[in-house]
Amino acid sequence: MPLRPGLLNEIRQILGPSLVPSLNSASAASDIYEAYIFSLICQAATAEGASVCFQSRLQPAPTTFIFRTSPGHIQSTRHDYGYAVIDFPNKPLLEAHLGIRVAGGSKVLHECDVSVLFHDEAELCRTSPNNIAPRASKMLLAVEAKFYDTSVDLYLGRAFLGLAMDVGAHKPFLVINRESASIEKLLSHKQKKWEHNIQPQNSVDVTRLHNAFQTVFKDFKAKY
Repeated sequence: MPLRPGLLNEIRQILGPSLVPSLNSASAASDIYEAYIFSLICQAATAEGASVCFQSRLQPAPTTFIFRTSPGHIQSTRHDYGYAVIDFPNKPLLEAHLGIRVAGGSKVLHECDVSVLFHDEAELCRTSPNNIAPRASKMLLAVEAKFYDTSVDLYLGRAFLGLAMDVGAHKPFLVINRESASIEKLLSHKQKKWEHNIQPQNSVDVTRLHNAFQTVFKDFKAKY
């Protein structure tokens, strides 16, 4: 199956038949890819025992799920952006988002392709009159989801190390659709979380990433 239809099919499966994604086969591959990783996170949460529902800033049950296609603040009113609410029984509520800015330990804002954070932190930022960004300390995980048609340069790995240093060493994942021996060697040496070849047809790699996300949720349940 060609890439875009394959990714879109995975996204539609997690959203369900009653919710229409704003992305289509004409959307940028990078935007579809981020939404695909978002769907994997939602699947992992469900597998770990959570109920997952999809909301937007204005609607508790939207009929169209609007994916962010450029980074912005969580309280942006440019569109009625969608997000996932992840509910584990007797645990704090979580939310999964695409393309929001978060504040690292340095107070510098970072753009997270996909992130999971505590609902109370997200709600605090949504209702603030100022553009307050969620704190990285209130984020469970962050994913840099990168789609490339060509080879991947080492600078991506170096940039990822900077992100990890500021948002929490064990929170971020680097997920790419290709292989890069230099990046993989660097991140393995630094003991960072990464996955390569993440596309629907690569079931071994996708399952490994799914299980890594599920482990994050398992640890969350044990901690809280």
